[in-house]
Amino acid sequence: MTHVTEDDLDDLEFDTLRTGDHTSAARRLSELAASVSGGVSRAKVLLRAGEQWQHAGDHDKAAEVYRQAIEDGGEAYGDPRAYLADALFELGERDQARALIEQIHKDRPTDPEVYRTVAEVLYAQGDMTGAYDWATAGADVVLALREQGVTVPDDPGDLDDADDLAIAEDSLEALLRLRYRARIDLGRPEDDYDAMLDDLLKA
Repeated sequence: MTHVTEDDLDDLEFDTLRTGDHTSAARRLSELAASVSGGVSRAKVLLRAGEQWQHAGDHDKAAEVYRQAIEDGGEAYGDPRAYLADALFELGERDQARALIEQIHKDRPTDPEVYRTVAEVLYAQGDMTGAYDWATAGADVVLALREQGVTVPDDPGDLDDADDLAIAEDSLEALLRLRYRARIDLGRPEDDYDAMLDDLLKA
């Protein structure tokens, strides 16, 4: 069994950015996922592996490991179903991808990063309305948490991490930027969300 930390994963991905060998990184991460014990969860390692498979252009492999992450059920960043939906879109399995996104929507996630990921996936697929709606909903989640003074849970029922609200605030800028791009593409007028983005950029 192998003890793997977030720093270990970051180092591996940094090396991959230098070498450009995403396939080797994906294989290494897949191997680590099979033996990880302690440190980061197996699901997190699988998600990282899936991302590297996608960077390598192997969306079949990516979908396979994303499904493993979902089945694992361990702690993960965001929602593994959003990453699987991305891979399925790339494979032309649009109905399956849409079904996953609908499942996520029905679950009403409280993590703004889930909204950002889905919005980015839809934007990449040319669904400007979907991207706009998900980015708006994600921004609303952050604003509601800010007003309530509540942090975003790492997992359901856990509201103890003092850093989570700061992470949510970081998500807000990304969500508003994405929403702005989708709004421009849709030809919709400026609104209060754009003013909020301006304020964030001036801060």
